[in-house]
Amino acid sequence: MFSETMGSLKHALTGALGRNAPAISFIILAFLIVTVLSTAYFLLAFNREQFLNLPQVKEYDNLLENVTGMDEWSRTKFYWSNNLRIAGLYAISFPFYTGAASLLMTSHQIGLAAVYNYHLYGPLVLLNFISIIFVHGILELTGALILGGASLRLAWKLWGYLGHALTAGWGKVTRKRKAAIRQHLTDYLILIALGSLLIALAAPVEAYLSPSASVLFLISPTLAILFLASVLLFYAAIIRVGFRPMLRRASSVLEDLGELASGRWKPSHLSLLMFLLFSLLTWLGLPV
Repeated sequence: MFSETMGSLKHALTGALGRNAPAISFIILAFLIVTVLSTAYFLLAFNREQFLNLPQVKEYDNLLENVTGMDEWSRTKFYWSNNLRIAGLYAISFPFYTGAASLLMTSHQIGLAAVYNYHLYGPLVLLNFISIIFVHGILELTGALILGGASLRLAWKLWGYLGHALTAGWGKVTRKRKAAIRQHLTDYLILIALGSLLIALAAPVEAYLSPSASVLFLISPTLAILFLASVLLFYAAIIRVGFRPMLRRASSVLEDLGELASGRWKPSHLSLLMFLLFSLLTWLGLPV
């Protein structure tokens, strides 16, 4: 009985990950690209004095003071409270594409934090900072990226179905579409559970192990470089799984964008319109 249950869970999880692979690949790729661009922007656009006087840098500095004053168990509880609250926000606000937009904002903040460490402590500490992010981030960020990809796919599908229903009429929503909606929701719940588990496991790693890893990486920068290379290979392997279907979907979205710009309407455009609208509102800091 136990082996059958585990087999069913494995099958459901593998299926959910496979069906969401293009969206997860997109989110990971976008996250990494925005992180690099953000780092380059803050490094090149401001000198040291200008950067350290930016309002968002002062906010980051205040946050660091609050966290570094805690002991390990207090930090663990803080990370659980903060990160799982954010995961819950991703889960319930999926129609607004909050997960995807917020993850890109997080990658932007990582770029800021990287340059903060560079200006204050130099390139070796910058390398150390980026490395220790992924000591716990291999769990935390992966969990958040899974949540972001799953919420992106579910929102896109449901807005598309709504667009079809509004265009053709509710009576035209076929049994096949209803079954597909149930499958999307089931996949989403499975991936929410997986992502939340990874985020929860990351909290004690961040509180107890990441500081020790920081010392180790400072002693041996080569080890930090090798660790970062292994992390990039890990994410490259995940991206590879959904890369080709992601490209096909991206081509379709670009076609939709062209049709939308020329004034031609079809049901799938509602997904794109809502994505553009809610992403803009999130980046502007407006409530959605």
